Amino acid sequence: MTELPKPDYARNMRVVGHTDQGGRPDGVQVMVHRGFAFVGHMFSKGFSIIDVRDPTNPRAVNYIAAPANTWNIHLQAHEDLLLVIHAKDMFAAAEFADERAYYSGALGKTVGTAEAKRKRDWSAGLAVYDISNPEKPRQIGFMPVEGGGIHRAWYTGGRWAYVSVLLDGFTDYMFMTIDMSDPAKPREAGRWWIPA
Repeated sequence: MTELPKPDYARNMRVVGHTDQGGRPDGVQVMVHRGFAFVGHMFSKGFSIIDVRDPTNPRAVNYIAAPANTWNIHLQAHEDLLLVIHAKDMFAAAEFADERAYYSGALGKTVGTAEAKRKRDWSAGLAVYDISNPEKPRQIGFMPVEGGGIHRAWYTGGRWAYVSVLLDGFTDYMFMTIDMSDPAKPREAGRWWIPA
């Protein structure tokens, strides 16, 4: 058996298993469902599925690539549905070569979505997957949005999902409610923002 790391930055915890996530160690968000971990990536441009039914031997079983110039950093799993965000890959964009630009000023102005629609070379919206077979997610729906895309998502089942989204004409993210009554056709139900 491979010797597992013994980190000096943990207390009252021990590592029982390790995976490099199929060579994609840049996991941002992890959702575990039916013994499989769904991992959104910051730099690997997609999401991975890790079999964690044996926590001492987790193994990568699949990877779903994001469309060009798009990241899938956040996702939510509930029952047989996986919601995956689509947004501009901010850290790969020239305007964010200096990462500090992402955290300063009005994001919509930096991205170019605040004043006018610009030509997009990324996918923006919310993808819905059927994960009844966790190793092979199957996309069943997509809700496109006009703008930078969706960032955070919250879904615990039922009719409503909640997201933060950067839309055309806005300088920052806003709150949006999504109607999931038909997972194959998610649709915006409402939005709220703080006036500038």
